[in-house]
Amino acid sequence: MKTERLFDKDAFLFTFEAQVLSCEKQGKYFAAVLNKTAFFPEGGGQAADKGELGGEPVCDVQEKEGVIYHYLKSPISGTVQGIVDGETRFSRMQNHSGEHVVSGIIHRLTGADNISFSLTDSETTLAFNVPLGEDLLATVEKQANDVVFRDVPIKAFYPDTETLAALDYRSKLELTENVRLVEIAGTDLCACCAPHCRSTGQIGLIKIINAESYKGGTKLWIACGGRALAHYDMLLTQAKNISHLLCAKIEKIDTATERLHAAKQQAEYELVALKRGMIAEKIVAVEPTHGDFLEKCSFKGDDLRLYAEGLKEKVSGIIAVLEGDDASGYRYVLTAQSTDIMPLVKAANVALNGRGGGRDNMARGTFAADFESIKAFFENHNAFS
Repeated sequence: MKTERLFDKDAFLFTFEAQVLSCEKQGKYFAAVLNKTAFFPEGGGQAADKGELGGEPVCDVQEKEGVIYHYLKSPISGTVQGIVDGETRFSRMQNHSGEHVVSGIIHRLTGADNISFSLTDSETTLAFNVPLGEDLLATVEKQANDVVFRDVPIKAFYPDTETLAALDYRSKLELTENVRLVEIAGTDLCACCAPHCRSTGQIGLIKIINAESYKGGTKLWIACGGRALAHYDMLLTQAKNISHLLCAKIEKIDTATERLHAAKQQAEYELVALKRGMIAEKIVAVEPTHGDFLEKCSFKGDDLRLYAEGLKEKVSGIIAVLEGDDASGYRYVLTAQSTDIMPLVKAANVALNGRGGGRDNMARGTFAADFESIKAFFENHNAFS
């Protein structure tokens, strides 16, 4: 016996009474079957409704061959009251109906097909099989909100086979019988099993918040209604914080940020020039030597490499420069004018718990050893080459 789907008749029915037909143990849950239910089972990219059944929390709702199973932690029997989490249901309806508006408009403007849809309690995503540019998406968003402002009726119905065959509707699957269509007049006609708003005005604001390339097409993130408001509140809070930090009016934080970015770039340029000067001065101060050179210094990152490179003008042997401390280890750069350093690098990594390598007679990496051990190794490196 198939379960009567009360949510098909009234998407805003959140409280109901039903007869328990069976309640059997399945794994760690009891699967309750009712004669009728307002709980929407997982399907079409949308999660199952939340709520209570007979006072027991509903952990999941699934449908198999027309029978809807409610998964509970304890068994129920007799006549029970069901309470659907209306706030969560309405949020999902806003976003699912909003997705139909967006998908319908994109299909009309481009012919693109919606190839995937996912609606969770944190995000709504939809993907299309063609690239969608910024200008087009701006048009889509404007038209979508125009549909909202006009408060167009949303109708869900089951057409007969003959009527269905004559209709041009969107569907990811080839459907032939018991097909439920959701119609937004002048905007979309799509096969869908989920509850929807009664009219587009209930959707509220529709906002496309992100777009990325996806399998040769485009994936969108949208927020509708309450979620769109929450997204705006989050952005506004961040904008206010940035406005305070920049000492700029909120409507001018982009200009203030551009100035800050330019100042940062100039400061970075000046810092690089200063560091290069310090490196050059330090190299000049090094006495020329025909032997090897080992030093622990304060240069970091690429500056350590530049220092080692510059020392090749003064040192004919192997050059090892380090940055770090005994507690956290040392970063190293090894190089030489003409000596092949790679055998030494391999031996050093083994002896000093090191990681790294290189090419063109320069190696970079780390040693997990104290400085005295590193120093002792390099003073005796000929034994390891």
